[in-house]
Amino acid sequence: MNIFFHIFLIILSSNIYAQNTKKIEIVNANDSYANTKLHPDYWRLIGNVIFKHNNAFMYCDSAYHYSKEQKIRAFGNIKISQADSLILTGNKLTYYGKKEKADIEGNVVLSDKFIVLKTEQIFYDFKTDIAFYPKSGIISQKNKKIQSKKGEYYSKSHKFIFTDSVLVRTKNYNIITDNMHYYSNTKIYKFFGPSYLISDNKTIYCENGWHNAKTGVSQFQQNAYINSEAQIITGDSIYYNENLNYGKIINNVKVTDTIENVNVYGDFAEYFENNKIAEVSKKALLEIILEDDTLFMHAKKFVSNQNKKNKKILAYNKIKFFKKNLQGKCDSLSYNFNDSIMQMYRSPVIWSKKYQITADSIKFQISNGEIKNMELISNPMIIEKLDSLNYNQIKGKKMNAFFEKNEMIYMKVNGNGQSIFFIDDEDENKKIGLNYTECSDIFLFFNKNKLESVNYKLKPISKTIPTENINENNSYLKGFKCRHVEKPKTKNDIFN
Repeated sequence: MNIFFHIFLIILSSNIYAQNTKKIEIVNANDSYANTKLHPDYWRLIGNVIFKHNNAFMYCDSAYHYSKEQKIRAFGNIKISQADSLILTGNKLTYYGKKEKADIEGNVVLSDKFIVLKTEQIFYDFKTDIAFYPKSGIISQKNKKIQSKKGEYYSKSHKFIFTDSVLVRTKNYNIITDNMHYYSNTKIYKFFGPSYLISDNKTIYCENGWHNAKTGVSQFQQNAYINSEAQIITGDSIYYNENLNYGKIINNVKVTDTIENVNVYGDFAEYFENNKIAEVSKKALLEIILEDDTLFMHAKKFVSNQNKKNKKILAYNKIKFFKKNLQGKCDSLSYNFNDSIMQMYRSPVIWSKKYQITADSIKFQISNGEIKNMELISNPMIIEKLDSLNYNQIKGKKMNAFFEKNEMIYMKVNGNGQSIFFIDDEDENKKIGLNYTECSDIFLFFNKNKLESVNYKLKPISKTIPTENINENNSYLKGFKCRHVEKPKTKNDIFN
């Protein structure tokens, strides 16, 4: 083909296509060939080939141009650019001008001012500005890489839709999911279906939610949880700020200590990761799983501290707990996991079947799921309810109780011991008086939670008062107060 005809072809094509912007314009080609007999349906263009269609320019080493079909088959150093700076490159291109769709294959790269996508094939729709890649692709953005088996890119909104085996790698965390949207301009992830955010010290899971990589703020829903070392926090909705390492959990909250067999429930929680502290409130419930039973406790607020040197749970305000053979109440409580000691403050009281135990503070040790011992500090008193009017009573300066299989077997009273026991006539089944005793040390022995015997040490002083002389002044020790009406009788009573 002579040079005159080649120039004429380009000028003619330009004039014709200028009249109709929907047709493909040949901007440049070093050489062009046509054979009306063998292949009348296309032109062969070679060397620095440039096409223009609407606002897109297409570059290649060689191409077949099907003018009637408005189709291009191009090869070598494929490049497509749009006015909005989107660029597509690859090895092979098939472009359908009537549909304004392109199929790019081989070492395909899509790039704009926010991302670079590398894959083996991309279908691009210029009408909708949507790219689809059916094979594995990798998106790079600064210190981030996103990989998926297939995906879509909406270039106008800078939105990716990833499906199947999605993996995000960043400096601080990785994301694993099968269905995720990502906005490359705002750096917002949206999750649909099972999704994991994994960092060095925690894993976050959800089945619906979003994460803003710019602000570090996230919202996780649907079976969402935070798994941090030995603690798992779940809830209907989890708000998390990774810059502050702070989380807020709303509704159906559960904080699980997987090592200590302890669960805390509520409808609101705050998580302070730096201090390893979780605060749970609103219908808050603590569940301690013991060897033969479970202890349930309600408080206005629980604070779980997972710091290894000071691992404990604190409870505040209107505390009640229930276990089959042990119930209690106080206004402040701590449970230290390092020494397994639970300590009750502010008007504490414990009930064990017929017995009521009170002191200024009470602490007991739980080991291997069993209560081992109890210490009553300052103004301790034990009362046993016999009927609506009569109570056996013991008080002293300090008391210690010891347990086997969660049942009290032995108690020691140290200092200023006093006791009142009612005396029964077993033959006539009636009370014949009471015994009042003062003794420095008193030892009490129990069998199946029933008082079996009492031993007085160090010169006890006793007196017996016959029934007819018993009155309110001599039948109650100083500080006596029956609080059985406050005793929770079921698990549900701890919320009343």
